[in-house]
Amino acid sequence: MRRKHLIGLVLLAMAIFFAAGYYLGVLFDNAEPKLPPDNGDENQEPKEDEEPVPDIRTATIANVGAIYPHRPQIVQAHLGDGKYDFSPSFEIIAPLIKAADLAVVTFETAQAGPGGGYTGYPTFNAPLELTKNLKDAGFDVFNTANNHIMDRGYEGLMKTIDHIRSHGLTVIGTYKSWEERNTPHVLDVNGIKVGFVSYTYNTNGFYPPAGHEYAINHIPNFETVQPVVEDIIKTRQAGADLVAVYMHWGEEYNHEPSARQKEIAQELAKAGADLIIGTHPHVLQPLDLITVEKDDGSEHRAVVINALGNFCTNQHLTDGVPTDLTRYGILATIELAKDMNSGEAWIADVNYEINICHIDWRHRVIPVSMILSNPPEKYNHSAARVETIKKQYDTLVQILERYNFSSRKEAFFSREEE
Repeated sequence: MRRKHLIGLVLLAMAIFFAAGYYLGVLFDNAEPKLPPDNGDENQEPKEDEEPVPDIRTATIANVGAIYPHRPQIVQAHLGDGKYDFSPSFEIIAPLIKAADLAVVTFETAQAGPGGGYTGYPTFNAPLELTKNLKDAGFDVFNTANNHIMDRGYEGLMKTIDHIRSHGLTVIGTYKSWEERNTPHVLDVNGIKVGFVSYTYNTNGFYPPAGHEYAINHIPNFETVQPVVEDIIKTRQAGADLVAVYMHWGEEYNHEPSARQKEIAQELAKAGADLIIGTHPHVLQPLDLITVEKDDGSEHRAVVINALGNFCTNQHLTDGVPTDLTRYGILATIELAKDMNSGEAWIADVNYEINICHIDWRHRVIPVSMILSNPPEKYNHSAARVETIKKQYDTLVQILERYNFSSRKEAFFSREEE
């Protein structure tokens, strides 16, 4: 009996010993500091044969044609008490504008204030609220080198620049001093530095006083474009990854670019312009993709939007206007890309949306694709009017694609050979 009791005590002691050992082992195992996995020296330089991790930055720039409110638009926007509201004109198109990282509008009117009255054609002076309404719609840059920006003279232009800038917006093509004029305009768009150059062929007989020629980039009839070429080179030297050039050029109501336009586009591309964007004809012209040989023997590619058409205007078929296609324009979205390791930047793609200004519904700017994919009444049209819009839309696509833009894009923007 004692022996059995002794054996029992021994077994109990052994159980306690092993249990304590297990507990202490677990305890010390858990208390032992965990060392990080050995990944080598974090500051170690990549091996010579290793490719750096790609870091491709992208951005988009939206561009629309001209806005220059005629008298009916000013009357519609009048709220009374000297206050105006143009925001209904942009409420439908605004989401597309805001979707871009940067948006540019061609501003073809003075904003000299109420003194002398607000006027439409032939000398435009728009209510001051228009600028805020455009900003609220998503625009960041006002392209102002055009033939109507000086409709209230030099002093009116200075007031216009001040007013636009007071809303935190960027003005290109017009300036307040020689220092401003001679300083390249480069904006950082999501890490991609984009340079902007803007010129006009005409100022409708309004000129800055002697000594103040800095006020507007103006070359009469573009008899030469050497100043534009010099600005492109200077802008690139100032650090621009890509250069966008806005040209107020071409023949009004003509859907085909002139021989001079095509010649100028070649010259600007040869100087290093990546985007060449045209305004003034009031109608759409073809989109083009060109490749030129530079002086050093290298090739340079450029996107040419010969004419953006109108954006928001009362211009339509009348005695002075020979076509109803002035109601249309495009929102052209430029996709940019940059390799942050090498610093190389390029145009990745270009897309467009055809828009119409509904002159009978507060001049709302509406993408035609939305009109054609919804019942007529949604955008305040009759069925017959939608049929007309469809035919005009087909005509405009043919004009835009006259140089086979869409079918050439993939090969043009491909970088496989580089």
